[in-house]
Amino acid sequence: MSFAKVVMRRVVRRLFIVQVLITFLVALAYITFQNTDGFVAALYGGSITLSGTLLMAWRISRAGEAASVEQRQGYLEIYIGAIQKFILTLVLMAIGMGYLKLDPLAILVSFALSQFSFIANKVDTSPQKLT
Repeated sequence: MSFAKVVMRRVVRRLFIVQVLITFLVALAYITFQNTDGFVAALYGGSITLSGTLLMAWRISRAGEAASVEQRQGYLEIYIGAIQKFILTLVLMAIGMGYLKLDPLAILVSFALSQFSFIANKVDTSPQKLT
């Protein structure tokens, strides 16, 4: 496996774990201080972030493969992934708030706080540590 793929897997794995932890902490806070409706909505809001992360990881992986053939195709894959992530987020928010009638504040709080995982995700990428 290439060095870039090893780094990517490590980054995504850690990011996913941090997002799951943040989502569960927010959901736990909602069930402790409010009710089970907020708990479910917080889980849903965090899962929106998780699904976007998985989508972008898949797109970046495809971009790496496409860039090995043609660099422009790699850029295109990343742009398409960003657009898909934006649309996926909007659609999932609309389904959660509109169709499922979940607590909008709990969805947004969990979504926003799980986004902080991108800041906290520091992975050592030195070649000696990745073997």
